[in-house]
This record gives sequence, structure tokens and C-alpha cells, in this order.
Amino acid sequence: MKKIDVLYVGIMLVGAFWAFIVTSNSEPISRVTPCKLVDIIAQSDKYISTDELARRLMSDDPTLTLIDLRNKQEFNSYSLNGAINIPLQDLLNKQYVDIINQDVQTVIFYSNSSDLAVKAWMLTQRMGYSNNYILKGGLNRWVETILRPEEPSATATLADYEKYSFRKAASAYFGGGSVTGESVSKKPALHIKRRKKAAAGGGCD
Repeated sequence: MKKIDVLYVGIMLVGAFWAFIVTSNSEPISRVTPCKLVDIIAQSDKYISTDELARRLMSDDPTLTLIDLRNKQEFNSYSLNGAINIPLQDLLNKQYVDIINQDVQTVIFYSNSSDLAVKAWMLTQRMGYSNNYILKGGLNRWVETILRPEEPSATATLADYEKYSFRKAASAYFGGGSVTGESVSKKPALHIKRRKKAAAGGGCD
């Protein structure tokens, strides 16, 4: 593993530890082993792109649960369609267990950037939860790519123009770049109680 990758993993592990410390839940947790966690961090499949999220929201995908990790004031100012506001420090409160620990919904964490979402994802992994993802780039990237997409240059590829065409349509669908003032109108979030899950295993192969 390259030095920069080791440093990145170290920073993320510290972030997860900090997230665990600031939570109010004092009950024991089933933790993913450090070696397994490092292996998971190295994978990119924990992220969902803004384009994929836009497509799923535009198709009214009922399996999505969006968790906005910012504070209430930021959430009320602007948030994504149907999102639930659970500030990071409250993530492990018992009232939210059936939202973030289940295998029916696809749970997507987001904040302004990816930072808080990475901490939330790592924390839930250490709790043994699955089916949780990170919105890559957070709301900042959402604004840049979906709400205010940049037109490709004259030398861009056909694929670039097709992506831009989709993003322009998505921008119109989601309000054309208005990200201040009232929140985006929200449809009721679908809460599905989690199925019974087996206890998280320990150890590395």
C-alpha cells in the first residue's frame, strides 16, 4: 500500500473513532475488526455518484433513504428530496436504529462535502450495519454537477454531451440551481423496519 493510501486510511480511522466518542450511545457494539475495516475502506463501492442519485430520485425509487448529517439550520435551509435530518452526533441514538440498520432500504449519507458522510459510514460499519453508502462529494458536488452543470467544450466527446444533457434535465427537475431559501419540497420518507440480521462476525481471513 502506498504511503498516501496509508495516511488516508489512518485519517479515516481516527475520524471513525472520533465519531464513536461523540455519540451518546453507551451500549456495547459489535465492531468490524481493524484489518477488515481497512480492506473495506480501500474499495470504492461505498460511494454513490450524484448522477446515480439524481436518476434514482427522478424515477421515484422507493428503496432510497437519504440521511442529511448536517445541523438542523443547514437542513432547513436546503436539503435533498425526502431526506431525513440526523446530525452526525445523534446517529447512534436508539430511535434511528431501524432507519440505518436494515437490509431493505439503500441508506445514503450526505453533508456539504464527503467528510461527515465518511465518518458516518465508518461508524455504521464498525457497528456491523450494511447497505449504507456515501454521496460522493456531498451537496457541493450535487450543486456543481446536477443543479449547475457546466457545458462541455467544443472538443468534448459524445459521452460528455450525453451526460451534460442528462444533467440539464435533472437541473430543471430539481429546481434549476436554487439552493438558498426554502428547502426543496420533500415527499414523505419511506421508513421500513429492518429485517432481523445475523450478528456481525469477527476476525480476518
